[in-house]
Amino acid sequence: MIPAEYIKLYARIGGIFIVFLLAVIGLITIDRCNKKNDTGTEIIVQVDTLYLHDTIRIVKPVPKIIRSIDTFLVAVTDTIRVKDTVYLNLPREQKIYREENFRAWISGYRPALDSIHIFRNTHQVITSTTIHQKPNKPQRWGIGIQAGPIHRGRFELYHSLLLVFQQIILDS
Repeated sequence: MIPAEYIKLYARIGGIFIVFLLAVIGLITIDRCNKKNDTGTEIIVQVDTLYLHDTIRIVKPVPKIIRSIDTFLVAVTDTIRVKDTVYLNLPREQKIYREENFRAWISGYRPALDSIHIFRNTHQVITSTTIHQKPNKPQRWGIGIQAGPIHRGRFELYHSLLLVFQQIILDS
């Protein structure tokens, strides 16, 4: 059977251990809550706009629709005899050239579209984001709690509260 003194000693050690554990959890929580969210982070956003001039060249377009609009009368005079005049009826046509990128209407006597150049302006926006994070300052001050058993002829409980200042900080 265990003497009552040992039961009281174990209960006391267990109680101190629980208090010590709660104190450590509380200090860790307080330390996490007191840290600032601003760690010196700087965000730089650069926006570049690139303008592209796209040229579409169509050398020999083919008309999609050809229709006769009307006729017009042209007087053709002879160069040898002044009184000799001939009147011609010339058909006036309209041609419609149509593709995915353009639509063109041309009208006249035997109209033809030799070539067409289409200049489209397009732009592209390029965004780049840079995040610069400044290194955190090392902590010089700290608070600590110590507890444990000590033997001076008999077992006793040891506990202390520490305030620490670190003068030399080594970079890791």
